[in-house]
Amino acid sequence: MEGLKSLICSICAISMLVCVIEWLVSGTRLKNQVKFLLRVILIVTVFAAFVGGLSGLDFPELPDMNESDMSYAESAYKQEFIRQTESNIDSVLAQQLEAAGVGFSKIETNVNISETNSISISSVTVSADDFEKAAEIIRSSLGEETEVQNGNF
Repeated sequence: MEGLKSLICSICAISMLVCVIEWLVSGTRLKNQVKFLLRVILIVTVFAAFVGGLSGLDFPELPDMNESDMSYAESAYKQEFIRQTESNIDSVLAQQLEAAGVGFSKIETNVNISETNSISISSVTVSADDFEKAAEIIRSSLGEETEVQNGNF
C-alpha cells in the first residue's frame, strides 16, 4: 500500500512540475520544444513508476461468493427492510395518535413482503388508553381490513 501511495505522489509531483515549467516558458520561442521534452519526461516517469512500482504490489484476493453467501445477504437485506418499514409505519401511526390526543405506550406493526415485493401490513398491536379510538385511527390510515390488536392484555 505504501508503494502505491509513493507512486501516486511522484506522478502528482512530476505533473505539477511540468505545469509550472510550461507556464514559465509560455511566452518564449522554445515553448514547443520544452513542452515536448516535458511530455516525454512525464511519460517516461509514469511508465517507469508503473513498471517498477506495480510489480511489487500485492493485491488482496477477493473471496469467492457462493450461493449460500448470496442468499444470506438477501435474507439479511429483507429482514432489515422489514424492520425499517415497520419502524417507519410505527412512527407515522404514533404521530397520528398523538395528533388525535390518544395516549399510548407502544405500537408494533407486523409487515409481510410477498415474492413480488409487495408490502402488506398484517396486523398492528397498540397499547393505548382508549383502544377503540386508537383502532379507529389506525384503520382509517391503513385500511378497514387491518387487524388491530389490543396490547394492554
